[in-house]
Amino acid sequence: MKPSRYNIFIDLGENRRLAFNSVSATLAEIFPEDLPIVEKLLQKSARPESPKEKEIFEVMLEGGYLVDEGVDELEFLKVKNRSRRFDKATFMLTIAPTLACNFRCEYCFENQRKEKMTEEVERALLAFSEKHIKRSEAAVITWFGGEPTLCVPTIERIQTGIAALAQKYDVTMEPTSIITNGYLMDRKMAERLKAVGVAEAQVTLDGPRETHDKRRKLHNGGGTYDRIMANLRESADILKIVIRVNVDKSNYLESLAILKDLRQNDLISKIYIYFAQVNDADGVCADVKGQCLTTRDFAVNQVKMYRDLIDNGFYQIEYPSIAPGGHCGADTDGSFVVTPTGDLFKCWEEIAADKSLSIGNIMDDDPAPYQKINRNQYLAWDPFEKKFCRECDVLPICMGGCPKHGMNQNNRDIGSCCNWKYNLNDMLSLRYLCDQRKEVKE
Repeated sequence: MKPSRYNIFIDLGENRRLAFNSVSATLAEIFPEDLPIVEKLLQKSARPESPKEKEIFEVMLEGGYLVDEGVDELEFLKVKNRSRRFDKATFMLTIAPTLACNFRCEYCFENQRKEKMTEEVERALLAFSEKHIKRSEAAVITWFGGEPTLCVPTIERIQTGIAALAQKYDVTMEPTSIITNGYLMDRKMAERLKAVGVAEAQVTLDGPRETHDKRRKLHNGGGTYDRIMANLRESADILKIVIRVNVDKSNYLESLAILKDLRQNDLISKIYIYFAQVNDADGVCADVKGQCLTTRDFAVNQVKMYRDLIDNGFYQIEYPSIAPGGHCGADTDGSFVVTPTGDLFKCWEEIAADKSLSIGNIMDDDPAPYQKINRNQYLAWDPFEKKFCRECDVLPICMGGCPKHGMNQNNRDIGSCCNWKYNLNDMLSLRYLCDQRKEVKE
């Protein structure tokens, strides 16, 4: 046996350490009395002798900290990555029933277009879905926009139709999620969504009322915070609610003030929070480009914000994981984003662009040459061709980062590094702290 090249050790002080393996995403604490044994077993070709050594050896083997002598882990990752990306076992479909929105957010990458999906497109979408579902093992549906809650009847019809197809072909229907601004999602709407299989809603709150209402306002300039908070109170016991806080230079110091309001509304124990980096998407957000944090700066501030969450009794923290196939579904053969007009894209940042970035249309079996090129660019994206990615110990949980941004990099030797590149050790230390405090509280 030999130690994995993807072992990461974190010194907590006082002779305490954490061990993380980025292939298995396993995190373990090494107790001081066990440290000499672990260090011994990490020596190449070391053999366990005592019962205690054999016990720890098995744990290290199961967690991926030790691998067979002849294993080439980079080749293993490459095969695993390509297998997941091209096996078509999972059909991933992101649906934008409309590009219209009742908000006018300062950083939104979507142009203000008002198309809504027609019944003709709905029928074509179900036919497209059947073609893929019948050869899949699982289906993952996400509702996007625009603002999808402007089209709840459309959601109900399509969601019901896809669920029927999954049942017909004995395909697992994974929990469906909806990405919404939350302004219309009162209790009645949450119940309607749940009734057709929507299990999770991602809602954005960009800080306390004053900050949020400055960034996420109605078309007439009116605020949205109070109504969203009221809707969260009504729907948090119906759907799993994930609060997304979009972070840039203008609000990262204020974004945690939302905790006070969540606590006052008895929502702390009912919701999840995560912080998202605001990016300049294809220049559509050029007006806020100067406000965007670099990935490195975002990663540093992400640690600070999660530490504040823990200090305020909110024991949740983002943990490294990887989507089926890679960093996201964009470079996966069985993943699609569909617009109200039936145009297909690989990345949802592109849906507000013109058709020049599309990969086809659900009503056309023969994509145009440029659409085939667009599709092939995503499927040909390969972090294993990047020198810095191949040598990076967070490759298994990053996989080159965002394919879209990676393809636009000037430096061909590097991918689009994600936040884990810059804050993994600190985030894992916080995860350990979070678990310790949670145990004490319970």
